[in-house]
Formats: sequence, structure tokens, C-alpha cells
Amino acid sequence: MKLFVIVAACVGLAVVAGCGDLAVNMPIVEPIVEPSADALQRILEKNESFEFKKFPVGFWNYLKLGNPEHAAHVTEQEVQDWADVGATVMRGPGFDPDDPAQHALMSKLMDWAAERDIKMIIADRRFGSDRHQEAIDDFGRHPAYFGYQAADEPNGEYARRLFEAVGRQQAAADFPARPFINLGPSQPGNEEFIGVEKYSDYVDGAGGVAKVDLLSFDCYYQMHPGTSGWDIYYTNLREMREGGRRHGVPFWATLLSVGHFNYRCPSYDDLRWQFNTAVASGAQGVLYFFYYMRDPHGNYRFPPVDAFWEKTQTYDDLRIVHRAFHQRYGDLFLRLASTRTTFYPKPYGGGQAFTPNEVLKNIRPLGDGELVIGEFVDAEGKRYVMVVNNSTTDNAYVVLTFQGAKVKLYTRDWKGNERRGLDQSARSHGVREGDFRASYWLAPGQELFQRVDSEMIRTSAISTGIREAFAQGKPAQSAAPTEETQ
Repeated sequence: MKLFVIVAACVGLAVVAGCGDLAVNMPIVEPIVEPSADALQRILEKNESFEFKKFPVGFWNYLKLGNPEHAAHVTEQEVQDWADVGATVMRGPGFDPDDPAQHALMSKLMDWAAERDIKMIIADRRFGSDRHQEAIDDFGRHPAYFGYQAADEPNGEYARRLFEAVGRQQAAADFPARPFINLGPSQPGNEEFIGVEKYSDYVDGAGGVAKVDLLSFDCYYQMHPGTSGWDIYYTNLREMREGGRRHGVPFWATLLSVGHFNYRCPSYDDLRWQFNTAVASGAQGVLYFFYYMRDPHGNYRFPPVDAFWEKTQTYDDLRIVHRAFHQRYGDLFLRLASTRTTFYPKPYGGGQAFTPNEVLKNIRPLGDGELVIGEFVDAEGKRYVMVVNNSTTDNAYVVLTFQGAKVKLYTRDWKGNERRGLDQSARSHGVREGDFRASYWLAPGQELFQRVDSEMIRTSAISTGIREAFAQGKPAQSAAPTEETQ
């Protein structure tokens, strides 16, 4: 992940990565309308086509197979370490496809990854060139292949030409090569550097001109001191969510796993907060910058694997975050599409403050707590809500109010089974003033996830629209069986 550096060396320009606190007043946008059933259907179908068995989680890997020290650490045990940290997709190491030894090692790496259900984004220069078919024949049909890296943070005239070239390739392709273009972040004043009037034009270049299969971006401002970069972070998530709906594709977010510049070294609570807020904001895949330190450089410190090729506390923290998510939710979020993301009480990044709807009537933390509320739908029109404690430091006590006394709630237990009833961590619950209420304690960045069912939900525009959309096309994906408990 390249970092944008606009010449000015931090002299009064807060757009330079790592330069001081960014307490920026982001523009407040008009309330976002509900996504169309067609957009939701296309996102769900695209996600299904990726054939992941678990939620996409991975890292940017900057090893080079031409470097003997790097190559010595490309082993089956290393791939097992990827699996153990919860990775299901990895950016592959750089390599020379014309070097027989590097080519052979890359082939072994793909085999080891496939055995562990890890997919690979290949860094092979032949893709997108006049040797494109050769690369497809070598790696494109491998069970571990996900796509190839077409560009990272393209900008200016190069980005325009790239989007057009990839679009032509996508239109002519008879094989899903999945060019992977990672976009640089939206940040104040960066449009001129990117070469667009507004950031959404950049997103539309990837989604509408290049016609990529998924949108991807990186943003690390959320790890600036305090909450000074949160508006930028949530602006990026909103821009991608809206762009994904415009083009009917999911989006992935690249988060931070290494301290550098003015970004702090993420703690366990920081990592869980980044992951859960991204998912609640609609991200359907998460990558991290980066995995291997390699030689020490700059003020980079404590990535998952350090300069001695040893696992750090960051590795262990991420392992807990990812494995817990995989165990509890499995492939569930691959079968969901985001319908709304709101905040209570304070919206960030031009987002929406919470307002009641058929899924959730009210939500209140006691004291000064802040929350992110993500809402989702599946192909059968079932509705879900994910509440995240929007703090990296403080616990929150949350009271949720659902519409009516007959609403049905479903939770996922530790083994990944859906059960009717409240999460076992509920502190109190019952019907008050005709509505059902439940309260929970949430740790910093912790999530609470529930499926909500009622007559009001089943007849809502979103639920009926998505059911009708799938009824006119292919059958809806079947939901996992529910174990109802008293």
C-alpha cells in the first residue's frame, strides 16, 4: 500500500500521510436513500461468485521471491501461520514468472494456500499484458487463485488509462481474472493529486469504467491520536459503500496493523474496533497493511511478523479477533448485504445519525457511549443488525428497543449456530410500554449481532424487494438452519 505524499513536507498541509492531527470538519451529506433491491441482489450474487468459505480476511505481503532471505521464509509452515491468524486471502509475494525457481516456489505457495482454503491475489506482471493468457494458464485456474493485482493507489492520467484498459479487458474476457485495483483514500485536498473533481469520480472510475469485481481502498487515519482521523475513516467507508451500491459490487477495506508515521501501533481493542466498524459499515472483506516487517525501515514497528521473522503481539491479537469472527459467523456475512449504517449519538464522515425503523426502534448507551449500527439483509429478505461500541478505550452499556412485544430475535452462539433468543450476555430484557427491550455491556470495539424478525420487517420495502428480485432470477441462497431454544 503506497501512501499518498503530497509535496509540502507537512508545511501546513494536513493531507500528507502522518502529518499531525487531522481534526477535520467533514461535510455533512443529505440522508442516504435505501439501496435498491437490484443493487443488493447484484452485490450478493457477486459475493457468491467469489466462492469463499469464510469472510475474506488477509494482508498485504511485500516479500519478493527473488530475495533469498525472503524466499527462505516462503514455506508451508508460513502458510499455516497465515491460516492460524485467520487469513482467508493474501496478496502474494512479488516474483519473476520467467525465473524457473521463483515460478516453482510460487506454484508450491498456491498449493499450500489451497489446502488451507486461502485464496491469493497474484502479483504477476504478465496479467493485463500481451502475456495475459499465459498467466491465466499458469495460475488463473488454480483453486487458490482469486485475482491479480492490477494497481495500488493509481492516480492522475495513469489511473484514467488504467481504468480504461482494465474495462476493455473485462468486457472481452471469457475468464474471471478479477483485476484487483486498490484505491487510495479520500482525504481533504487529495482530489487534485488523484486527478478528479470529487472522490466519487475516482470510485466510479474503478467501478464504472474498469468494471472491477470489487472495490478496494486503504485508510489509516483512524489510528491517528485520539479520534482526530475518524471523520476521514468513516468518510472512506461511506464513499465505498455508496460506490458499491452504484455499481453492484462489494467493497473491501485495508486497515492498519503496523505503527508508523503518526499512526499508533494498534492494540487488541484498536484492531477489534477497526475490524468490526468496517464490517458494520458494509465492508465485505478486510485486508491489513502489512504482514512482514522485512528489514527495519522508518518508524514502522510491530507488524504481525517482525524483522527477526518472529510473531508479535499484533499477530496474536489479530488471531483472536479473526478466529472469533470466523467461528461465530462463518460464511454468514458473505450472504448479507449492507442496507444502512448509522451512528449514535454523533455521526462521523458525513454519515447518518440513528433514526428508528422496522429493525430497531431505539438505541441508547448509558453515559457518553457512542455506537455504530449496521443493518443487513440476505437473499430471503431476513434482516440483521450489528451494534458496535464506537470506542477504542471505553466500555459501553447499551439498551436496545425493538418494535412491538412479539418481535423475534435470533443470535449466533460461540459455535456458529443461530438460536432463537437473546445473546447469553444480555443483562436485562423484557417488554416495556409495548416494545421489547434488551441491554448489553460491550467492550471497546466489541460487536453485538442479531437477526430481527417481525411482520413489520417481513412486509418492509427492503425485505419484499430483495425477495422479489431473487424470485425473478435464481433461487435465493438458503439460510442456515435455526435451532430454537426456550
